[in-house]
Amino acid sequence: MFKLVGEDTFHIDQTRCIIRVDPAPGFKYEYSLYIDGKSHEQYTEDITRQYRLWLYTCDSEAEARQEYRIMLKLDTLSLYVNDELRTEESVFVHGGTDTKFLLQDTEFVLQARSSGNKHDGIVHTLLANGVPVPEAKIQEIMQEPVSILQGN
Repeated sequence: MFKLVGEDTFHIDQTRCIIRVDPAPGFKYEYSLYIDGKSHEQYTEDITRQYRLWLYTCDSEAEARQEYRIMLKLDTLSLYVNDELRTEESVFVHGGTDTKFLLQDTEFVLQARSSGNKHDGIVHTLLANGVPVPEAKIQEIMQEPVSILQGN
């Protein structure tokens, strides 16, 4: 007889994760994921409050297509490009700061400006070669369905 319900613990880097399988009516099962002791939904909400995310694809004629995931951690203002911490200098400008960095032939500028409303706080905008990059929604990306049965 196989044990079909229960939980299994695993780690991704130093993050403790638990996947739990519970019985549901009609010979079905419900699966739950917990990350750092929080449900997947709560963890996603927390990450959304802590980070800003931009996805950018560079189609350079000289080099191969390159995708960048640019994240800003709001409490420390740490800048990550494809999960690597960048040490870029911010420059004070009228109304806020600009952080400039170069990836391949693309110049990025991360702007931090006051929203003018104390409730909204600071607004972060990413420009690639002067063109605004739309902010990605972390919750939507983390909610994308994934199947272990899917083939490539």
